[in-house]
Amino acid sequence: MRCAIRVAAVWTACVALILGAAAPALGQAAFVTSYQTTDFSGEWTEIAHEIGFTADLYDYTGLPFNAAGRMRADTGDISDWSIPEFVCRPHPGIYNWYYGGGLRITKENDPISRELTAYHVQFFRAPDRPIYMDGRPHPPEWAPHTWAGFSTAKFDGNTLVIQTTHMKESYIRANTAVFSEKAKATEFLTLDGDIMTVTTLLEDPVYMEEPHIQSISYRRNVHQELPYFPCTVGVENVVEGFPHFLPGQNPYINDAAKKQQLPIEAIKGGAATMYPEYRERLKTLPVPAAD
Repeated sequence: MRCAIRVAAVWTACVALILGAAAPALGQAAFVTSYQTTDFSGEWTEIAHEIGFTADLYDYTGLPFNAAGRMRADTGDISDWSIPEFVCRPHPGIYNWYYGGGLRITKENDPISRELTAYHVQFFRAPDRPIYMDGRPHPPEWAPHTWAGFSTAKFDGNTLVIQTTHMKESYIRANTAVFSEKAKATEFLTLDGDIMTVTTLLEDPVYMEEPHIQSISYRRNVHQELPYFPCTVGVENVVEGFPHFLPGQNPYINDAAKKQQLPIEAIKGGAATMYPEYRERLKTLPVPAAD
């Protein structure tokens, strides 16, 4: 009998001890680790890359242009920047990564759940670009297109994968090379210490034979403050109409090939020109004489 009473007393004491230890915890936060694995927020300064921040006119090397894309670029006139509608247009979509001037990435968190709902990217010459992380769908194809497009993203391990649609037709390089309004972009952001690498994959069924892939790296800069970009709309064009060239009437079409002493076919892009096997064909192509 004494043994039974003693066991019951020990059992009661253990239960009381457990409940007493658990009681304060019921009023405390759980502090569950967030699903987010990488923080890309901050100020970033680009590291010099292979393309540079500009390009010769009508130089499409490295771009997988098809015939339509080549024709669109060949008939373009860079002086279209002089018309009032384009003087202050922001740089488009993924081109901002390669323009230069640094960038800022901020986070938007739900004030109650603190869940990450969006990243916001601010480039030197572009307004705020939201990248939604809340799982919302992309708009229908007929929805309005913008210079930045509509972006959603999710984490794949430590990599942020961004899907962008609804971009207006605009330039992929600082000349007349453009992507169409049907283009879609996938961007991959990865971190290695204070280095962020951005890889962009552009798919354009209208102007490109294959996807165009490119990358650039940034260094986190704790001493940078992204500046305001001032721009005033003015009438700079000296002739009426939209600057362009009719097919076959561009007098500057071969200037880049002459300057760089490269075959004209090679400098006009195309998927075939991007592979090592093209080196053998290069040896058989004539180089235009310099002026």
